[in-house]
Amino acid sequence: MIQVKNLVVGFEKDIVLNNLSFEVEKGAKVAIKGLSGSGKSTLLKTLMGFIIPQSGEIKILGKPLHKNHILYIRSNIAWLPQELNLSLNNARDLLIMPFSFARNKALTPDEKDIESIFFDLGLECNLLNKSLHEISGGQKQRIALASCVLLKRPLLFLDEPTSALDAISKHKVISYLFGNPELTILSLSHDEDWIRHSSLVIDLSSSETRVNQP
Repeated sequence: MIQVKNLVVGFEKDIVLNNLSFEVEKGAKVAIKGLSGSGKSTLLKTLMGFIIPQSGEIKILGKPLHKNHILYIRSNIAWLPQELNLSLNNARDLLIMPFSFARNKALTPDEKDIESIFFDLGLECNLLNKSLHEISGGQKQRIALASCVLLKRPLLFLDEPTSALDAISKHKVISYLFGNPELTILSLSHDEDWIRHSSLVIDLSSSETRVNQP
């Protein structure tokens, strides 16, 4: 799904990622950890083609990360940022917003699909009728996550996906995402529970990559 070889990324004389290599297989749940400034966000932005590396090779879904393939690559990634700064009226708008784009309209979920994923993530469907000002940050985070999953993209990129969740909600999210063998996930996280459940952990602070035991 993802191949990174000898990746070097920096800004002027400041090298952020130095000679980083790893591979992500289909169905893997990858956690990227590290101290602030270690390059976690830089790595994700590089994989999405927003930052050009100094050197190294990146392949995503078998395609070199190149301007000729960038639209194809991005169309196969669902991305959930940590902060959701969107001018939307209610929770249903948050869920459905990605399906307003022409390339996603055919994937618009029906009520049965929404009810199913809401149940799995510990959400009540009546939340969809509420203003975004009436629901919690954790509810917003899970609704946005549901939207990403419903896009049915091969790759799911998540930035601190449990940052706004309580312990019960976090357990539901981990159980759902990590229990789905079809989902390939690349996440930035400081959450030790999330990291412990991940199948592959990349620590950018120490340049260490480890495979967690099931």
